[in-house]
Amino acid sequence: MERSKKFVLGIDVGGSKIRGVLHNGKKALRFLEISTPKTKKQFEKSIRKISVQLAAGDEINYIGIAVAGVVEGMIINESPNIKYLKNFDFKKLKLAQNIKVDNDARAFLKAETVRHRVSDRVLGITVGTGIGRAFSVNGKIKKIKRLEYPEKWEWEYQKIRDQKNNAGLANFLGIKLSPIIKKYKPGVVVLGGGVMERKKFFEKMEKRLPTCAGKPIKVMCARLHNKAGAYGAAMLWR
Repeated sequence: MERSKKFVLGIDVGGSKIRGVLHNGKKALRFLEISTPKTKKQFEKSIRKISVQLAAGDEINYIGIAVAGVVEGMIINESPNIKYLKNFDFKKLKLAQNIKVDNDARAFLKAETVRHRVSDRVLGITVGTGIGRAFSVNGKIKKIKRLEYPEKWEWEYQKIRDQKNNAGLANFLGIKLSPIIKKYKPGVVVLGGGVMERKKFFEKMEKRLPTCAGKPIKVMCARLHNKAGAYGAAMLWR
């Protein structure tokens, strides 16, 4: 039992992928990725399965879960790109004695601020199935409820994203994200999410964001790549 308490499971639930990591407090031991299921029943089965596979026989007492959507305790009030998670309570899955649930963008930023060793005012933006936003000051992640909800222009983003026009998408995001950047006045913007894996797309965003924001800002790419959300979920127990 004492040995098992050293292990934390981090699960990142996104609109397209679910990623999990087993961490012992010093390093990641195992990582697993699956496609996000299409139904709630399949989702529940997949979450249990990924937990068992990552635990590999160890009794896991601490689990952190990051989800794209509006979070209240262990309940997802709504998830814009995973409709069946509306009012979903992770407690009913009985995965472990101790479970924490948070918004996926906050988990992403939590992991990346540690990895980049940045403090000051940092804005985290994930560009994937949807657009995630989170903000931190001096290493402390702020719980800003408004940022848990999707932007009104997200459907338009998804349409442009699917056209694979990277220059057009970078320009669109620069314009649409500029009000957020101006509001929170970050010194650093960290970009992550699946779309950021496109060839040369980060470079386009790196140039576009400061121009649209009208001020010099440092734009950084996620160092943990697609693992950031899962790492951040595990870090909910730090």
